[in-house]
Amino acid sequence: MIPDDSLYLYNLTLKQPSSPFKSIVGQFSGSKKQQELVLISSTVIEVYQPKTDTGKLHKLSSQPTFGIVQNADKLRLFGTQQDVLVITADSGNIIIAYYNQDTFKFEPRIQEPHSKNGLRRLTPGEYLACDPQNRAIMIGALERTKFVYKVEMDNSTGQIKLSSPLESHTTGSLTLALCPLDTSFDNPVWATIEVDYKDYDHKTYKPDESPLYLRYYEFDQGLNYVVQKKSKTPLPPDASSLIALPGHIGGVLIVCDSVIIYEKGLGHERLYLPLPIREGSQSTRIVCHYLHVLKKTDFFILLQSSLGDLFKLTFDYDRETEHLDRIAATYFDSTPVSNSINIFKSGFMFANVANDSKLFYQFEQLGSENESTMASEHELPDIQNSTRFSPQGLHNLALVDILESLGPIVGSELMGKKTENNAEGPISLSTLSSHSYLKTLTYGIPVSELVSSPLPMLPTSILTTKKVRTSTSDDYLVLSSSLASQTLVLSIGEVVEEVSESGFVTDQHTIAVQQVGKQSVIQIHNNGIRHIRHILDENDEVTDRKTTDWFPPAGIHVVHASANETQVLVGLSNRELCYFEIDIADDQLGEYQERHEIGADLITAVAIMSDTTSMKSDFAIVGCADETIQVLSLHPNSVFQMLSLQALSSKCTSLLMLPVEDNSAHIHIGMESGVYARVQMDTMTGKLRDTRSKYLGTKPVIVSKLKLPGSESSGIMAISSYPWIGYHNSESQFKIMPLIGSDVTSGSSFYSEDIGTESVVGIKENNLIIFTIGSEEGGFNINDEFSLSSIRLRFQPRKYWKDYKSNNLVILESEASTLSPYIKHDEEVDEEYYHAFGYKRSPGFWASCLQVVDYDTSEICQSLDFNDNDCFTSICAASFNDEEYLVCASSQNLSMERNSASSHHIHVFKIKRSKARAIKLEFVHKTKVDGVVSAMIGFQKKLLVGIGNSLRLLELGQKQMLRKSHSKIDYLRRPTQLKYLGGDLVVVADSSESLSYLKFDRASNQFVPICNDTMRRQITVFETLDHRTLVAGDKFGNISVNRLPLELTNQLANNALLQLNEDVLDEPSARFEKKCELYVADIPTSFSRGTFVVGGTESIIYTCLQGTVGMMIPVATKSEAELLSAVEYELRAFYTSEFDDFDKRKQGYNLLGKDQGKFRSYFNPSKNVIDGDFVERFYEISLENKIKIAGKLGRTPREIEKRLYDIRNRSAF
Repeated sequence: MIPDDSLYLYNLTLKQPSSPFKSIVGQFSGSKKQQELVLISSTVIEVYQPKTDTGKLHKLSSQPTFGIVQNADKLRLFGTQQDVLVITADSGNIIIAYYNQDTFKFEPRIQEPHSKNGLRRLTPGEYLACDPQNRAIMIGALERTKFVYKVEMDNSTGQIKLSSPLESHTTGSLTLALCPLDTSFDNPVWATIEVDYKDYDHKTYKPDESPLYLRYYEFDQGLNYVVQKKSKTPLPPDASSLIALPGHIGGVLIVCDSVIIYEKGLGHERLYLPLPIREGSQSTRIVCHYLHVLKKTDFFILLQSSLGDLFKLTFDYDRETEHLDRIAATYFDSTPVSNSINIFKSGFMFANVANDSKLFYQFEQLGSENESTMASEHELPDIQNSTRFSPQGLHNLALVDILESLGPIVGSELMGKKTENNAEGPISLSTLSSHSYLKTLTYGIPVSELVSSPLPMLPTSILTTKKVRTSTSDDYLVLSSSLASQTLVLSIGEVVEEVSESGFVTDQHTIAVQQVGKQSVIQIHNNGIRHIRHILDENDEVTDRKTTDWFPPAGIHVVHASANETQVLVGLSNRELCYFEIDIADDQLGEYQERHEIGADLITAVAIMSDTTSMKSDFAIVGCADETIQVLSLHPNSVFQMLSLQALSSKCTSLLMLPVEDNSAHIHIGMESGVYARVQMDTMTGKLRDTRSKYLGTKPVIVSKLKLPGSESSGIMAISSYPWIGYHNSESQFKIMPLIGSDVTSGSSFYSEDIGTESVVGIKENNLIIFTIGSEEGGFNINDEFSLSSIRLRFQPRKYWKDYKSNNLVILESEASTLSPYIKHDEEVDEEYYHAFGYKRSPGFWASCLQVVDYDTSEICQSLDFNDNDCFTSICAASFNDEEYLVCASSQNLSMERNSASSHHIHVFKIKRSKARAIKLEFVHKTKVDGVVSAMIGFQKKLLVGIGNSLRLLELGQKQMLRKSHSKIDYLRRPTQLKYLGGDLVVVADSSESLSYLKFDRASNQFVPICNDTMRRQITVFETLDHRTLVAGDKFGNISVNRLPLELTNQLANNALLQLNEDVLDEPSARFEKKCELYVADIPTSFSRGTFVVGGTESIIYTCLQGTVGMMIPVATKSEAELLSAVEYELRAFYTSEFDDFDKRKQGYNLLGKDQGKFRSYFNPSKNVIDGDFVERFYEISLENKIKIAGKLGRTPREIEKRLYDIRNRSAF
């Protein structure tokens, strides 16, 4: 049973982590000509497919793993063209997963346990290497442990199976790198770089000796045993990775600092290849590589350095003597530093950029040797003699696509942008990326405006139509004004111009236009129907027109209409419906002999099926003034027979009916109250079910059909206060999203060969606007829910402060080991050069600045550079003498390795406001302090700073800050955040001692702790939900909600604390009540309270270091919490972690074999938080299992799905 006062949250991940540690290219779909790209993050696996015709990466799926992935590799099935994914994870299993092309997900076929749950240094899985001939797999731990699995084929099923693991442990050794060697048909061999530490405590350190050595592991397939062989010659101490060469050459490349060593095997002579070094740098350190085979024996290797420079390795191999004569390294190009790079057979390269958006390149040429080329030698070279080169713009590669990434995120803030008329714009989440960007996430789909042109009239609606069925483009734009009873017809071609001989009635308001039959158009206006039949010549050009009119009875006018290619339905002002059909033979319009009178006061909307090119619609939908909709039959035997009726919450203003699947259709309803509703209709019986609704705005909703770019199915456009579009995503879920950057009041789907894609034509006041859906760079992606824009900053952002009055952001930026080019005032800085190739690096130096960003205009208003080798640590605003000041803290000559600095300062700036929105900062003075200022906050017209385990109150002086109070809190270590709650209360977050409430005691002039946490948490960020409730995140990936005890709250309200401290522990006597707890597998960096749309439920929005954006929605009722908890429990049993007796008809695939409950309780048991990501897997299971699970809960599957939809809908998603 759930207590009545319990707080329950529903956790949803809005953006998955976007910092994959590995990328793999393979033929996972089994097609010989098609390769897929798999991006592996710690908790998500994403699959992309390159489109060779457009050069774009198309996202196929994003699959949460509900476990932590350690490593992954690919393995080829015997005798096929299909690759499978080999995964090691914290579940203690090695997993073989096949790619299912129907669900676009990986499904496990083998889950072989090798150790217990968790991540330890002795647990194998950190290293994973598959034999190039697909005969064996080796997994290794950081220390000692290694297992080898023999890969076999099950003859009865044709599936892969793994043998029992063979142990090959090396006591007292640490593994730094593992690589499989290509031995062709000889026994599989793996090479490792290891460190022997057995006698480490008794050895004398000798700087000229290296502790690294090369060890080989050979799997003897005959004896089923692993043989270890150790290389006698030690490796240089800076050896970092290994690269195996193809089988006809053999051997391994050992990557060291500025040098690569080639070793054929034990006892063979080594070759040494010096690498070119960039001008201004001391060495070349390789961080990733890729070996690409062009033909059977023709190949090259691309290396990337820590500065982003690419080097191409080529090999001169004598096949007769089987001797490698020469290795050459040539500077190739420069790209951002990546975790991995991959080359496709189709001539593309993917760069898995470490701290920025991922990049997709196309090879322009393969490059050739030049003045930067260096050749191999037989002796270890002196790197001082290495060739120096200057980086160049892209010469061999061309950038063709960008995968936008948020990670790493160091902070975020909910922002609302003011529009031109000072009205509230859409709510956005602005994130600070550590790769020098302020990135803005806006919920919705962006638009790209193509044309904006003034009109000679003020229209209220716009329509488009073709003249004949065979036209590929729309021929007419029909603009109509209900106020002036006027219609304007424009032709669409190279120019948009008025048509004088269209045959349309121009002195009436046009309600609908539709191309019907083979070569006719009907215009439905207030005073009837104009039927225009086009006469065509031999070239299908229009030579003449014949018009026929239909008029309603005298004094009656048409109020609403709907039409498709074969049917027309008209609603009259006397509550009658008129039904027409098109004669296929001669395009004539024939009226059904009887008319139907609606029992309600007025007809407010009508609709018939819109996408019916092959057959007629059997149903009509009528909206009535009594807030109902009726389903009427149009079947020849029962025309106008009422089949069902449904009440609405408001009067219907527009209707649209579209088919969605077999025997089903969606009725889209726009209401006067600004609510949009979607009802599912059974196209066999006409019965209505499954109503979903969403609030769109303050104005009545008008819905219309919309063709989407690159999508075969139709969507909808719904216009209220601003436009929305609705469509089905790749998982067949219906999404309705706002359009960003458009405020048209009427719109229609539009296609022109001149534009080349589906677009929208709309009106705004007396302007005609044509736009496409999607951004100019990336186009339209049906799986994206956010639009991403960015403002480039100078250096890595550290902290920020938001000014609510001006909507400005003040950002502190500091970048380590960097020389700032901006402190030389006499030189002009080429920002594009530094953006492409990075700043000059120098250990021990910091490049820092402070920038003011006007969020409304997306401009940087002020930049203040610091040249004292400062690193910023904190920022806040404070009020002194009724004036506003900005205070920043810095450390000078900060060393991250030694955790020391020469001095620490507090900088004070005066905030100056002008009539313009942007603020200006004016330097006042700086004050030296005796420790790192890790947190600051304004407190009662003073400044409260946290230094070590002390809190100090400072006041503004003429030349420096003046100390007014010093409070030492013994149990604190380093405050990470301070928050002033009003009165005398302050909340302190500590790097190791969790959260504490402190009260300022005026009598003793000290801060006194009154309540803290029951656990020691390493808090990274927190936010107040109310005056006694806090949500916090720690560095291990946990999010918790804590609340002050009620008794203590009452004492604070009455200003009568009974006991402050415990005598022995010197800690507060009160402890928080833990309300909620969840593990999110990413380090939280910010919390915000709010919603992305007007009218949404206020929720907790959080961001995490790897780019995760999540939302915790409060569960509204006790019954809802009980239902969602029960669904989560049943799904946990359905997606079982037991794989031995797996039955896919009764159970669901658990990719890593990790129990979801254990995953969400990694460090602490999860409490009162429902895992929405996991609960929504209910959509994936078969109908039979849905019924079984729902039956256990006493519900129907549709009721559960509607509840999941409703809780998402509350927060806009």
